[in-house]
Amino acid sequence: MEDLSNNHIGVNVNSVYSIKQANLSINLSSGTDITVKVQYDGKILSAFVGTQMKAPAIALPINLPEHLPQKVFVGFSASTGESHSTELYEDPDLLWVWIMVPVTVLVSGVAFYFSWKCKCAKQEEEEDDPWVEQQIQGSSTAPRKFRLKELKTATENFNSKNELGKGGFGRVYKGFLKNKEVAVKRFSRNSHQSKQDFIAEVTTISNLHHKNLVKLVGWCYEKRELLLIYEFMPNTSLDKLIFYKKSDEENPITLNWETRYGIICGVAQALDYLHNGCEKRVLHRDIKASNIMLDSDFNARLGDFGLARIIQQSDYTHHSTKEIAGTPGYMAPESFHTGRAAVETDVYAFGVLVLEVVCGRKPGDQSVNNKYNNGIVDWVWEYYRRQRILDVVDLRLNGVFRKEQTEYALMLALSCCHPNPYQRPSMRISLRVLTGEVDPPVIPIEKPPFVWPATPPVSFREDLEYPPTGGLLSPPSELIGR
Repeated sequence: MEDLSNNHIGVNVNSVYSIKQANLSINLSSGTDITVKVQYDGKILSAFVGTQMKAPAIALPINLPEHLPQKVFVGFSASTGESHSTELYEDPDLLWVWIMVPVTVLVSGVAFYFSWKCKCAKQEEEEDDPWVEQQIQGSSTAPRKFRLKELKTATENFNSKNELGKGGFGRVYKGFLKNKEVAVKRFSRNSHQSKQDFIAEVTTISNLHHKNLVKLVGWCYEKRELLLIYEFMPNTSLDKLIFYKKSDEENPITLNWETRYGIICGVAQALDYLHNGCEKRVLHRDIKASNIMLDSDFNARLGDFGLARIIQQSDYTHHSTKEIAGTPGYMAPESFHTGRAAVETDVYAFGVLVLEVVCGRKPGDQSVNNKYNNGIVDWVWEYYRRQRILDVVDLRLNGVFRKEQTEYALMLALSCCHPNPYQRPSMRISLRVLTGEVDPPVIPIEKPPFVWPATPPVSFREDLEYPPTGGLLSPPSELIGR
């Protein structure tokens, strides 16, 4: 609501605009002292101005606990506009503002305060939503539940010196539980999305057992804190080792080709397990370098299952949502049109990951202007078109790599990133290419344009998750980045 005039009183709630206003008969810019009284009885907020204290200048029914945090400071401020300003002098005889508070109002205020405190404390206890624990404990394979006190001790009260990393979910800390190193993932507080990711991660990964998946040790939900405990990965995440940074001069670790290829194969095995080896198919939905952890022998461990979804029925092979989940640069183009996650969207992200590992480059860092539309897929495909695909290999390898194996890996990556999801290989086929059982799929010299709905080839793969019609859904409403 715009201001009524230069001489008014208004009530603003978390905004510069008033929800209620009233003109005043007293001139606020006159330079004379003005008496003001503000009163709240638990239901009505009233303000009295001037000598008339019987009738409020403005009154508004409002429930303050809905708008205020648990602890607040109460004070007064005023603005007199451009025509007049005031300064406060240290004069004991001068009283600029005085507030009349009847005893009955004071007693009511104290009673209201303690009632409100008790209500807030009760709400805080209730916010340890039993539904969260029921969702986790309902799983027969739920890991151990830890107490918050244990984890505070393990991480030295989440000391910043123990921080291993941070992301859209929150932060990860190094800790010690019974003299064993662990990684404690602390979710952002007071977030509905955090609760959803927390439950998804615990209930999904606790049912999975594979050498290339990060092992979940336990969990904690106490005093609104959401915490997951993972086995500690001494060689941190892949992104911290694969991308060039100026700080590399101080941390000169460069992964050789054999290690990189082993990481690619490890991630492929993990995804083949999720898509084909589980009792219920799992879509990871957020495959990227920062979610690949490396153990003491630099073996890949796929982690962060906060966006993962289990496909319950065998005949329902995709996950529909109104929210596009994932990280820009790794997301298949059809995701923005369908709102669906399927094995093909995981395959696309895997293709981007392979290009990153081979090239040592981030998805959108290929041009001088760092334009997203000139990403790593377009960049590598252009070198493939020129028949110079090996020129994209990370220069830090100094030319020491197996050329045929590297070329096959790059061609597999491009086929995984094919604009048409029907043309992408499954993770089972991708794994066979990496182990040398079959040649990589044939890909066109020119990158095909993205068209949706996609058209399946005459003899399209029967194991694809998209129906021939393309399954176009209503446009998604929100992008969830990580």
